[in-house]
Amino acid sequence: MAQAVDVRSVVVQGLSVLLICAFIELGAGGVLAGMDDYFTNLLPGLIVMVPPLLGLRGNINGALASRFGTGLNTGTIKPRLRWSREIKVNLASALILSTVASLIIGILSFWVNVLTGAPTIGIIQLVTIAIIAGVASGVLLSSLTVVVAIFTFTRGLDPDNLTAPLMATVGDFVTTLCIFLAVSLVI
Repeated sequence: MAQAVDVRSVVVQGLSVLLICAFIELGAGGVLAGMDDYFTNLLPGLIVMVPPLLGLRGNINGALASRFGTGLNTGTIKPRLRWSREIKVNLASALILSTVASLIIGILSFWVNVLTGAPTIGIIQLVTIAIIAGVASGVLLSSLTVVVAIFTFTRGLDPDNLTAPLMATVGDFVTTLCIFLAVSLVI
């Protein structure tokens, strides 16, 4: 028999996490605004790849969080911070996807700039920044996703209500910081 859904609990959890997400997004916007000089003067063409990198992190970690939530709720993933087969496979898949997608984003960003006549830095620089930012944020966020999913589950909260939106939002903040780090390393 299906378990009854506590609507009040779902609403409280959802609203709480969305409020937290709003503040995190404001922080990510502040970091992005602080990088204005990089976008306009130092590294022309970089701005083209920021939205897809941010979207990539949110999509990959939102999906990863959903898989962990489902796995925890169905019992296929045990709520322990141990390297089970399910955790390894999910993390490896997320990191491989992050690396390949970051490479493609770097290449496409260069060609979008070239085809539109926008000034741009070289393809090697764009790809390097994309891969460093994508992989660094992927490692950080994938690890954090596991911890948050297990933590919420062990506290009696539903990771499906909390982990996916939280990780998608934290993904924007962490990816923005990783882009800043990658830019600092490349220039």
